Amino acid sequence: MKSISELVWMVLFSFAISMPSPAQTAKNLVAGTGPLTNAIAIWTDRSAINLIPGTQLFPASGKTTFLNLGFTQGDEVDIGGMVLYTTERDQFQITAVTPVTFGGISSGAIFLSSACSGKITVQTPCVIQTDPLPFKLSPLNDYYFVIYFTADVNNAAVDAAVSLNSHTTIVGGIDPGVDDTTFAPGDILPSNIINKGEALFLVGVMNN
Repeated sequence: MKSISELVWMVLFSFAISMPSPAQTAKNLVAGTGPLTNAIAIWTDRSAINLIPGTQLFPASGKTTFLNLGFTQGDEVDIGGMVLYTTERDQFQITAVTPVTFGGISSGAIFLSSACSGKITVQTPCVIQTDPLPFKLSPLNDYYFVIYFTADVNNAAVDAAVSLNSHTTIVGGIDPGVDDTTFAPGDILPSNIINKGEALFLVGVMNN
């Protein structure tokens, strides 16, 4: 079963990252997650935080950068906000806040059943691609991607895709009961929001 799951994921991810441009294949900016498994369900009133370390960014040419988010369970995902915080490397003071959007919005409902065809499972995760970021990531900075899931019943059935073998250099954390998408430039991110665990939802940082 494991080999079948890995094959399905490789095919799915290859398709997903090639969608932005037929003429140019997207490239990873960080070590990819590889085969996926699931983390915890019930994301009601929780923030998922993912650190993209500047020290781990691969050099890659391209004009656009986008994020791939993976779900292994759920139908309607209700998002309170999605942001990317920029800090200097190994620092927690925010220098820039960038809204992350999907279909032009950074909050609201995402219907996975419409975004992905077929049943969403660990073997066949739903991977969605955010809109391009307005800048290229720099190895001089660290980046914190944060999603806040609102306190409603739909998010109780949502499950995060995570790396099965922890190959990715993205590290994640969970902040229950807190909306961590509301910080502003100059604010200090709480140092405990990253527990150096597995990446949560963020399964790819791509350049095209």
